[in-house]
Amino acid sequence: MDRELTKAERTKARRKKIIPYIIGIVAVIIIFAVIMISLKASVNRDDLMTTTVDRGTIETTVTGSGSVVPAFEEIINSPISTRIMEVYCKAGDSVDMCTPLLRLDLQSTETELNKLKDQIEMKRYELEQQKVNNSTRVSDLAMQVKVKEMSVNRLEVELRNERYLDSLGSGTGDRVHQAELAYNTGRLELEQMRQQLANEHRVTDAGLNVKNLDINIAEKNLGEMSRTLSDAQIRAPRRATLTFINDQIGQKISEG
Repeated sequence: MDRELTKAERTKARRKKIIPYIIGIVAVIIIFAVIMISLKASVNRDDLMTTTVDRGTIETTVTGSGSVVPAFEEIINSPISTRIMEVYCKAGDSVDMCTPLLRLDLQSTETELNKLKDQIEMKRYELEQQKVNNSTRVSDLAMQVKVKEMSVNRLEVELRNERYLDSLGSGTGDRVHQAELAYNTGRLELEQMRQQLANEHRVTDAGLNVKNLDINIAEKNLGEMSRTLSDAQIRAPRRATLTFINDQIGQKISEG
């Protein structure tokens, strides 16, 4: 007669059925792992050499053919006629901005520059002297005008007195006529002196303007000569590569 299996017996039966599958899966995994390990490349640690890596520019030589064309070129010409005294660079050198390239003989130009400075200083002294002289002449004329005004005022008073006396019968017509003549003459002389003073103002102002203009022209020439002398200090205008330089020391070169 059949009997019902217990729960423990049923569990044991299921385990018996599952164990073969588990064993098969584990075997497949082991086989696959062994295959992967055998296919992986490897070296011995003793065969490896290690060192510290340095950072920097990697330089290499590339063989090729063609023309190297610069992005732009600039030619530096001599601003004066002179000769070459020293050469500091050669063709092919890489130069930074304001690097001295060569030295020219600038002694004559510097002498002319100093001479022009002395001339300008002398012109300034002459201008100050002219201002003092003009002030003295104008002041003298102005003082003469004031004295003449006082003289004319006195003549005017004398003329009024003579006319008054003539109206009373105490004077004479001749004295009145003489007083009128002296007064009119004095007025004309005063007007002439005033005109002379005004002309003197215009003349002195014009003379000072001419002196100032002369100094301004000289200062402009000085500035132009200073720029020329600065340009004669042959320096690199920017960072670049020097492709050609006149390195003949002592050779005379013309302007441009």
